[in-house]
Amino acid sequence: MSSLPWRRASYSRPVFIGRERATIELDGAFRPGAVAVPPRLSLELDNDGRARVRLFAFHVERLRVARLPLVRASYAELLWRVAVRAGDTPAWWVIACDLGARVPRVVAARFIKYPVRDQRVEVSERAIASRGAAGALALALGPPGDSAVAIEQRPLLVGAAAEYEVPWGDDGAPGRPALVTVEEDTLGEATLGATVAWAPAATLRVDREHRCGVARLR
Repeated sequence: MSSLPWRRASYSRPVFIGRERATIELDGAFRPGAVAVPPRLSLELDNDGRARVRLFAFHVERLRVARLPLVRASYAELLWRVAVRAGDTPAWWVIACDLGARVPRVVAARFIKYPVRDQRVEVSERAIASRGAAGALALALGPPGDSAVAIEQRPLLVGAAAEYEVPWGDDGAPGRPALVTVEEDTLGEATLGATVAWAPAATLRVDREHRCGVARLR
C-alpha cells in the first residue's frame, strides 16, 4: 500500500498485518492534463512539466486483522500513487487500487478508502501484471542487482478530496534495483489519461512486513 515511518504505537484502530513475499516500486512520468487532483493538493512536476506516478505492487501472505488471527487472506495488489504536495509536505495520493480478490477488494474500499478496480493482479520478484476491464499492464523484472536503493517515505492520502490518510508501517529497509521490460501497457493511459514513460528500473524488496491501519480523517 504505502510507506510512512515505522510507528507501531500510532495504531488505535484495526491493523492489517501480514508478510509481503515481493514488494516492487516503479516510477513513471506522464503529462498531467487529464488528472484532477483535489484542491488541497498540487501535483509535483519535473523540469519538463511532467507529473510522477509510482506503482506500489506487492503480494501479501496470510494477511490478518490484529486480534482476529483466524481470518487470513493472501493476494496481490497494485496501487497507483501520484506524487503531490499537501502544502509544503510531499505526499502520495492514490488514484487507483487494482485488486482481484473479492473480500480484500471490499475491505480496501470500505476501511482504507481506496478507489478499487476489479483487476486480475499478479506480483512476484520477476513480474507485475494487472488485467481487466480497465486495461492491461504487464512488466517483467530482471534479476535484482547488489546495490542498495533507499525507499522514499511519504504520507499516503486517499479520498476524492484527499480527506483521509492511511497509516502505514515501513521499517525503511533498502531495496535492490531490477531492470524493467514493459511487455504490455494500455492501463497507464486508462488510469492517468496520458501515456506513461516508465523508469528503466524498479526497486524490489523481499519479505517486507505489511502493517496498515484503517483510513483516518486528516
